[in-house]
Amino acid sequence: MKIEFFTNDRFKVLSCMASCQIHVNGMKIVPLSQQQIADEVGLSKKKVNSIVAELKSAGYVCQQSPTRGKYILTLSAENLLAIIEEIEV
Repeated sequence: MKIEFFTNDRFKVLSCMASCQIHVNGMKIVPLSQQQIADEVGLSKKKVNSIVAELKSAGYVCQQSPTRGKYILTLSAENLLAIIEEIEV
């Protein structure tokens, strides 16, 4: 996956998810619903739904549970965010 994939709203969503992670039973969980993410980044819920689906398909996000929210960022997502942060500095 090329970095251009994340130079837009995908990055906003992924970055929001990363910054809102909490530790639960030794795991990092994103406890936000798609509506909460949408409110946080200023996008529609429909757009966030589409982006989360793309991030799941690309292997950057996993659904922790079938209920609202509770996503997990994969190691690939964590590594990518670290690379992007280095570039921004």
